[in-house]
Order: sequence, then structure tokens, then C-alpha cells
Amino acid sequence: MKRCPVDSVGEIDWALWTPTELSSLLFVVRGGQILLIRKKRGLGAGKINAPGGRLEPGETPADAALRETREEVGVVPLGIREWGELRFQFTDGYKLLCHVFSADGCEGETVETDEALPLWTPLGAIPYEEMWADDRIWLPLMLSGRRFSLRSIFDGDRMVDVEITAHDPAAPLFEHLRNLGIATETVTHPPVFTVEAAKTHRVHHDGHHVKNLFLRNKKGAMWLVTLREDRHVDLRELGKRLDAGSLSFGSTERLRAYLGVEPGSVTPLAAWNDRQHAVTVVLDASLVDAPGEKIHCHPLTNDRTTSMRANDLIRFLTSTGHQPVVLAFN
Repeated sequence: MKRCPVDSVGEIDWALWTPTELSSLLFVVRGGQILLIRKKRGLGAGKINAPGGRLEPGETPADAALRETREEVGVVPLGIREWGELRFQFTDGYKLLCHVFSADGCEGETVETDEALPLWTPLGAIPYEEMWADDRIWLPLMLSGRRFSLRSIFDGDRMVDVEITAHDPAAPLFEHLRNLGIATETVTHPPVFTVEAAKTHRVHHDGHHVKNLFLRNKKGAMWLVTLREDRHVDLRELGKRLDAGSLSFGSTERLRAYLGVEPGSVTPLAAWNDRQHAVTVVLDASLVDAPGEKIHCHPLTNDRTTSMRANDLIRFLTSTGHQPVVLAFN
């Protein structure tokens, strides 16, 4: 194979770049865990990755992702979605284009095969040090709900250079806040999926940090409830107070369809995506008792925290057509 002499992504004409092979990766994410594998053979043997592999003739990337996951760990992924593309140029001349997918769950039980050892791993404990060097760059983007495209150069398993572009679903939201004259401060951090995980990356200790519940009743009505993070909520009592009847947590599919965010990224700012005004926003009264107090919440993705004054949050919600219900919690 002809050796590639370049050591910079910028030296490659990517418009003319043609991969030697095509492949797919698929990450099953459910219940706060992600399905990884210890790869036993082939490119990256010994490393931790996701199930996946090369496309067979006539396969689509999604077909390959499903087949490889079944063959390598014995489960059938459910609700797969494509997040991005990875272009790898190796210095020995090999070129690989990889499509990255996630799934909301799977059917069956994982089994070890001669290709892979399955590893259900907590989302907050992904072993990046045992993975390819580029994984720590793009996998957090996928987990936070951001699509991406990566280009890289590798010499063996050593990453020589890399370039990534990522979609920011919050860009229109931030523009709207600026147009309203609302001052915000945003800090970035690794994706967080629980209040406890968020505390470990916290920068601001003033004001109110919140947790958010996306709820529905049996008739399909929906509520987005934002409370202080230390609140304990009885859904039965809350249903009575909202005159909602029996409440339960909304599904991932419903969350995406109406609020446009991923699990772990629920936020009062997601009212921005509810253009049908199908979701009622409820705020903990203690959050707005002091209008100038800061409220800290995710800006549609869970890899950032945005701070604004309580009265500005209400002004934002009102601008989206979501006059919030303010409810006192004991």
C-alpha cells in the first residue's frame, strides 16, 4: 500500500479523498450505561470500542451497524440514529470512512464471541485511555446530542493530526437570548447525566442549580418541570396539584419530538423547541422568589451549563409562548 507522506489534515484534498473501505460503529445507550467491547482481532485489536466493522457488498452503513452488533455481542439494537462520520487517513496509505450510530436500547442479552468481549459501562466512566485517541474528541459530542464530522491522520494507532466540526443545536437559542437582551454565561464540561455527576464539574456555586422532569399523563398532555436540584418529588401529589391525573416520565421519542433534546439534556430552555406549545412549563417557586438570583441549566446539550437571572428565564419562556406555572414545593 502506498505510504501517505502528509502529517497535517490541511494538506489533504478531502473533496477528492476516496476511502479504501467503509465501516460503521454502533453504541447502545440505555439506563445510564453504554455498550462497549474489547476488540479481539482486526484493526484496533485489544482496544475498547463499540460494536461495528466493515460494510459488506450491498449493505448500507446502518445495515452493517446492525449486523455487526448482532454478530459481535448477540443483541439487536433498537431505534438507531446516525450521528457523524469519521475519516481516517493512515500514513501507510490505508483510508477508512466510518459512520457512527447510537441506539436507545437493544433486544437480547450480550454474549462474548471470538470477535469481542461486551462491556456495559457507566456513561460517566468511559475508559478513553484504552480507546482510539480520537474517541475522546467526538464521543462526548454524540452523548451530548451534537452531530459531527472528523478528519484525522494516524500513524499506526498514534494520532498525528485531527480536525472536527460539530453542529451546535443551541446556536439559534443563544441568538434569541441576545436579541432579547438577556445576559448569559456559559461554561463547558464533559457530558453529565445525573445531578451528582454535574456537581463534580461545577464552576458556579451561587444561585440555583436545577433538575428537570419531562412528564406526561394518560391523555398525552405534557409538562416540563424545573426544580431546585435537591427537591424530592412525589409524582402522584404533583399530578393532583397540576390537575393532571396520573403522571409518568415521557419517553425518549416524545422528548425528542417535542423538546428536541436528548435524555440528560432536559432544560427549561428546551421550551425554545416546542413550537407547537404542546408542553406546559412548571417552575419551582423558590427559583423565582428572588428575580435577580442566577439559575444554572443546560443550553439544550448536557456538555455545557448556562447561567441567567431568574427574571430573564421567565422573560425568555414568555417570549416562546410558555408562560410558566409557578408552583410552591415543600
